[in-house]
Amino acid sequence: MNDWWRRNRVALVALVILLPLTAGVVGGWEWWKRAQGDTVFPVTAAAGETVELAGISFGPAAAREISIPGEELPPGTKVVSVSVTVDRDGGATPCSRPLLHELHGEGRTWGDDATTVTWKSAGFAFCPSDPEDESFPDGPFTIEVPYVVPDDVVGPLGVEFTVANELPRYVRLVVAP
Repeated sequence: MNDWWRRNRVALVALVILLPLTAGVVGGWEWWKRAQGDTVFPVTAAAGETVELAGISFGPAAAREISIPGEELPPGTKVVSVSVTVDRDGGATPCSRPLLHELHGEGRTWGDDATTVTWKSAGFAFCPSDPEDESFPDGPFTIEVPYVVPDDVVGPLGVEFTVANELPRYVRLVVAP
C-alpha cells in the first residue's frame, strides 16, 4: 500500500491543488457573470469631495432636510433634498437617477420622489444623454432630487449613481443630512 502512495504522490498533490483551484475559478466566473449587471464595487467619495467614473466627475454632493409648503407627507416621514454637481467634460455619457442609501443602520435604499412631491428645481434628475436636446447642459450642471424618507433616518447616507457600461462599479457620494 505504501508503494501505491509513493508511485502516485505527484498525481495526488496535483489533485489536492487543482480541485480547489478549479472550484474557485468556476465559482468566481459564475459570480462575475451574475454580478456584472449589479452595483457591487462602489467608487466612493467622502462628504464634500468629488469622484470620477467613466470620464464623469461627480460631486461634491449635499443633502438637507426641507419642508415643502402644502405637501402632505405620509406620517413619520420627511423630505431630504440632495444636490450633486456633475461635469462630463463635454461628453454625453448618461448616468442613472441617483438612489439614496442608508450606509449604517438598516441599510435601506430610496429612489427619488421628484414626481410624487411638489418639486420645482432648476437642476436635472439624471445625466441627459441627447446633445441635440436644447436643455442638454454644455458644462457642469447640478442634479437635484428629493427623497421621502422615514423620520428615523440619520446619516451618513450614500448618493449612488450608475453608468451602464461601468457596472459592476458605481459611484457613491457620502452626504450627511
